[in-house]
Amino acid sequence: MSRLSCVLLTLAVVPLAHAKKRAPEPAPPPVGWYAEPAGKKTPGWRGECYFPPNWGDLDLVDRRVARQQALEALKSQWLGQRSELVSFDPAVVEQLELTLLGLPAKIEEVATRNAGFCQAVMAKDASADAWGYWLAGLPAQVTAGQCRKPLDYQLVQYLRIDHGWQEEIPMCEGDRAHIKAAVNDRYRISSEGPWINADGDLDQPVSDPALPCNFEGCFRGQLVGLFVTVSGIESVFPIGTSANFEAPEHGTFSFAINDDSWDDNRWYAAGTVTDHTAVTVSPAD
Repeated sequence: MSRLSCVLLTLAVVPLAHAKKRAPEPAPPPVGWYAEPAGKKTPGWRGECYFPPNWGDLDLVDRRVARQQALEALKSQWLGQRSELVSFDPAVVEQLELTLLGLPAKIEEVATRNAGFCQAVMAKDASADAWGYWLAGLPAQVTAGQCRKPLDYQLVQYLRIDHGWQEEIPMCEGDRAHIKAAVNDRYRISSEGPWINADGDLDQPVSDPALPCNFEGCFRGQLVGLFVTVSGIESVFPIGTSANFEAPEHGTFSFAINDDSWDDNRWYAAGTVTDHTAVTVSPAD
């Protein structure tokens, strides 16, 4: 083989050798407590941060365990047990812990975002003010749109005829309530008026805008309901001795008699026994 041929063969092999070289595989992301060590050009982190696992890689059982572990780890840091650089208000931490225990799936998002805030503080000479501000607002953020008090119980309360709306019973969107009032208990809403029950005075349909229920199906003295949504929208509806109601949004339910003055309202009394109408609110399903 000539010298020229050897040179050409060598030139052909060199690029091939370079083509076989690969960039080093990136290090896997840390899981658990980790601090970047100091290097030749970097000072390293001032403290450790907790990094959660890749939640999508875990089955349901392992995921639940990992959530609990993550919450315990974060709590220890938030309370200043990991480093003097980080210590937040214990009352804020307790409130957040209770919120996350009720919504455990939210722990995943919180743990992931928390690692970002921690990194910004530990990798630089920065304060934890922004971190603490985010933490304080978390309970409201993670419960936004949530309804934590569905109507899954029965409430029995005596009707008051001496003032307006009573009770504020939480209901979640889609909750169906069955509301009933004792039929045999009577009262009157004027000194000379008839004795009536929760159906009201059926001889006095109401259109007077001064009364809370003033459309078809409303009667003076009738048991009526008020529902106020979390967005502040109010709706009034007749109940009488029995009615069903479905919450259009999260909100609260109250009830009263359909009246605008209460000074002359009286319960029926026979001897030593005085009537008192019991109102029962329970799930309709």
